[in-house]
Amino acid sequence: MERMQKAKESGTTFGQSSTYSEPVIFKNDDEASHKTNQMVFDVMKKLAAHDNASEALKKEAAEFKLPAMGENFSQVVPKSLHETYMKGLDIYKAKVSAYRANHTEEETKKHVEDVLSAEWHEAVYGIAKNYQESVDTVAGDAAAVKKYYMTQKGREKELKDKTKADIMKEIWAELAKLTDKPMPPLDDEILAELAQEPAIIEGQFNHNWGTADKLYKSEAISPFGEKYLLGIFETMEESEKAFLAWNEEYEKAREQLKVERDQWGKQEQARVDADPDREAFTASIFAEDDED
Repeated sequence: MERMQKAKESGTTFGQSSTYSEPVIFKNDDEASHKTNQMVFDVMKKLAAHDNASEALKKEAAEFKLPAMGENFSQVVPKSLHETYMKGLDIYKAKVSAYRANHTEEETKKHVEDVLSAEWHEAVYGIAKNYQESVDTVAGDAAAVKKYYMTQKGREKELKDKTKADIMKEIWAELAKLTDKPMPPLDDEILAELAQEPAIIEGQFNHNWGTADKLYKSEAISPFGEKYLLGIFETMEESEKAFLAWNEEYEKAREQLKVERDQWGKQEQARVDADPDREAFTASIFAEDDED
């Protein structure tokens, strides 16, 4: 978000970086679609040939084989990249249509081959390159944050009896080594405040949100569509265990509710049966029906 804001302020854009992928069916049953797919594949191979290309992209480019024309195919692709590509394709088609409106079919075909195809190829390359650079940048940011949090690993005993003031002094000492000028003294009032806080805060220190490569969300949805977040876990097994425990309690609560409902029904029936005016009231109802 910060990078997007900075790009906006500088008059540029920071590309989509979500790696969430889903299967997409690609049209490949005519010459035009097959040619477009071949061009996109060529762009992918070009990007994969870069020295800084990810291993995943290199592997995908090496393994992918474009089916013969006439055979549509399905491919798992990043959703955000595909959506950007489709927007670009709409713009390309609009340009073709706008030119065709004022020119012959032959002139349009020549313009597409000489001008628009080159523009489209450049646009596709730019879209893919911008996406890959954004993904790599965000991945680098994530790695830097993870590296920062990993410095807490194995320091529980060392920091157990320390305060945040002690940590601040350590940081200040390290900063002095990185600068040519001596660091100014720390404020005594700030240090006094930090001395009241332990270095290790339960629930924050060594948190897996800052150290894990992947986390799993355990979520339950009731028959009424209500969602319950059961927790964030480092393994799928922990996530499943949390759901099973919740579901067990949920089923017990349903059974208890059923028992309470049946008891309430019996109590109400007993109350109605014990009412001395019940038979007279019922008879009056039938009598009114007879009169009608």
